[in-house]
Amino acid sequence: MSAYLIRYVDRAAERKAALPDSRRTSLETLEKLLTLNPFGPPALSNRDNSWSAAFRGGFVTYVVSNRHVVVNVIDLVAL
Repeated sequence: MSAYLIRYVDRAAERKAALPDSRRTSLETLEKLLTLNPFGPPALSNRDNSWSAAFRGGFVTYVVSNRHVVVNVIDLVAL
């Protein structure tokens, strides 16, 4: 199976860019897991065709396109 590509919508990309280094490193670790399997742990189904997964200090909400093998991050929340 091909690895998924991670894409961020503008608002989520801006929030990612504003993360301090320690949180960005944690997010990058999560991204690696999601590229291999966006439907497995630590992902949780939101039951509306979107998924959420936490990283240290926040979480992302995303939708998956199996046709294009892409994880589209639609929101990033830093706690």
